[in-house]
Amino acid sequence: MSDMTTLLNDLSYIPQNNEHNEPTQGDIGEKSNELTQATRNEFEELYVSANEELYPGCDYVTRLDFMAKFTYFKVKGYKLPPSYYAIKKTFKTIGLGYESIHAYEHDCCLFRGDDNKDLDFCPVCNTSRWKDSNTPGKKVPKKVSRYFLIIPRLQRLYKSSHTAKEMIWHATGKCTEAGKMQHPVDGRAWKNFDTKYLDFAKEPRNVRLGLAADGFNPFGNLVRLTACGR
Repeated sequence: MSDMTTLLNDLSYIPQNNEHNEPTQGDIGEKSNELTQATRNEFEELYVSANEELYPGCDYVTRLDFMAKFTYFKVKGYKLPPSYYAIKKTFKTIGLGYESIHAYEHDCCLFRGDDNKDLDFCPVCNTSRWKDSNTPGKKVPKKVSRYFLIIPRLQRLYKSSHTAKEMIWHATGKCTEAGKMQHPVDGRAWKNFDTKYLDFAKEPRNVRLGLAADGFNPFGNLVRLTACGR
């Protein structure tokens, strides 16, 4: 039982029968018997929050626990950002961003490059780029493709002391059991690559990328899978 549940158990106790018609909220004389049912309903909602996961799979803090802890910081003069969006902008500098590229509704091509970036209609199917072309001000695209730049992500792996040492694990962690493969370094393709490109293989910090894109769905609301070469 969490601390918040225990607190609710203490606060939600209201006698069912008050034979002496005395106040039930202490010595201040507040008569709350008329609000008993309403109060119970409110506490039932709090009990739900006290047992509700903050997010799916969260087993260490409930929704009500988080709200109670968050109020600790809501003191006079607090300097927290006003919204979650503002918090994300704060950490944007140390995070790994992405490039948003407007896409055609039927995946004909992308609104990028000198030929397409300023178009309002698809040059193939003549579909509008925007959800509402008549909206004043900034328009909302029908579809957006997000490009995650790979070079900054590889650089980040070497900037962190926790992951930099793992980047050369393949040079020291080869499987010692014959016939078993615990890493691509134990496979035939890796060994053939080392034989063909000796200079590259000598430096364990060199990064090898494997591309596999068969059977994935780039847009979750579509049924058809996309099959690409490896």
